[in-house]
Amino acid sequence: MRIDLHPDFAALSKEASLTVYEPVDDTPNRLPGKKSGEDTDYNKLLQSIYDGVFVTDDNGHVVDYNARAINMFAWDDDELIGTHIVDRIQGATQDVIETIKQNLSDSRHTIIDAICIRCDRSVFPAEIAVNSMVVDGMHQMCFFIRDITTRKMALKALEDAVASLEEHDRIKSQFVSNVSHELRTPLTSMIYGVTNLLKGVAGEVPEKIETYLKMMDGDCKRLLGTVNDILDLRKIDNKGLVLAKTTLPLTSVVNNAVESLRGLADQKSIKLTSENVGDSSRWFVECDPLKIERVILNLIGNSIKFTAEKGEIHLTIEDDPEHAGYVRCSVMDNGVGIPGNMIEHVTKRYFTVGEQATGSGLGLSLSKEIVEHHGGGMGIASPPAGLPDGTIVSIILPLVEAPSVMIVDDEEGIRRLLGTQLAKHGYRINCVSNGAEALKVLSERLYDLVILDLIMPEMDGAEVVMRMKSDEKMIGIPVIVVTGGNVSGAKAEILNAYSIPAMSKPWNENELLDKMYEAFLGKAVVK
Repeated sequence: MRIDLHPDFAALSKEASLTVYEPVDDTPNRLPGKKSGEDTDYNKLLQSIYDGVFVTDDNGHVVDYNARAINMFAWDDDELIGTHIVDRIQGATQDVIETIKQNLSDSRHTIIDAICIRCDRSVFPAEIAVNSMVVDGMHQMCFFIRDITTRKMALKALEDAVASLEEHDRIKSQFVSNVSHELRTPLTSMIYGVTNLLKGVAGEVPEKIETYLKMMDGDCKRLLGTVNDILDLRKIDNKGLVLAKTTLPLTSVVNNAVESLRGLADQKSIKLTSENVGDSSRWFVECDPLKIERVILNLIGNSIKFTAEKGEIHLTIEDDPEHAGYVRCSVMDNGVGIPGNMIEHVTKRYFTVGEQATGSGLGLSLSKEIVEHHGGGMGIASPPAGLPDGTIVSIILPLVEAPSVMIVDDEEGIRRLLGTQLAKHGYRINCVSNGAEALKVLSERLYDLVILDLIMPEMDGAEVVMRMKSDEKMIGIPVIVVTGGNVSGAKAEILNAYSIPAMSKPWNENELLDKMYEAFLGKAVVK
């Protein structure tokens, strides 16, 4: 059992000066209270103990002590006999003695963290161990006292140093965070402007200018990615990273990243190829799409950085062969590779390999942490198995059930065609022929998405939308309108009010998939 009578050493150092009393060589090496010259084995043992020792009777009155105790407490020989041990310990009372006696009777050792009082009323921190013994048939207690002034002062100095480092780290992190936030605003504006110029908002862009605009767009996005990495790093350290998750085909997330960096790869004449990236029929994951896309951007960006001109980068998506129920996305290049002894370090923060002038050393480490926050993992091999050089970096993510989609249309041929197209891409489909039936089914089971015709008998699509958006259970279900009529007047106002996209029949399959992707993005919720 440990009794703490004065834990606050910082407060002690302010209220009293600490003096370290060292034992002196000429202290009489004899049993205090015994006749001079009496040299018993008991006395020899007592004087050989490094700690100061007080022997007390069963009530705590001192009956014996060693030379170290005299020196430690600055008392004259024989003046301690008969004094009470609680007078030597700051804050101690007879209740402490009773607690010690109870512990000893239960065969429990007692350690006391305390402040001891010297003869001149100065104090020092001490650790006191208490045991019992029987001498001449009498029960006695032994208090072994160790001066821990040096230990306490060293601990205090260490605590102060740690506090100083923590404060320095807090100020540094706050500075980096502030700078990162300041960079995001102009970068976002620049990306917005460049994107609009590339779209021709300000008129047709000459080919040479378009090349420079694409370079600016890529550089701005990479810099924004680095800024976001820094901000996410701080959130992870503060356990404040949140994931806005939704269920999406991983291939769509990956494809967005591939196309974003294709221009950068072209600048170095690097051949960027992919396998199964267009196949969205199987691999659905619950993820924060923006963060997983940044992970893929980091992996491809690293490969481009470390691959020479006219090199090759190949990206694949497949069922993970080692973990059932997981999908694996791998980025492989034939670049300079990673030394074998460095592979285990490249996912550590701020670690960089080689003499590359660019890079923060955050990309792989943050990517690994983000993937692990999704319940997945990351692996690195360099060179890839069976190849002479290059690197392959793989991430795995747990697979989830595909989203459910309700198709509402009174034309059987439209229902069949839409159902076939979406089932081909892995979605779970249910078709109904009218609005009333759709509302009935939705009241019993919620779907992840509704594709709706506006022109139907009995209840048209606009009324279905109004009823869904006024129902607390259905209000969060995204809706996409696919209709053969003109969307105008009151119906157009309803769709605009709820940001519902509308497509005309016949529809473009890829455009529909893009609309669905955007709808699922809008369903992302913090988990």
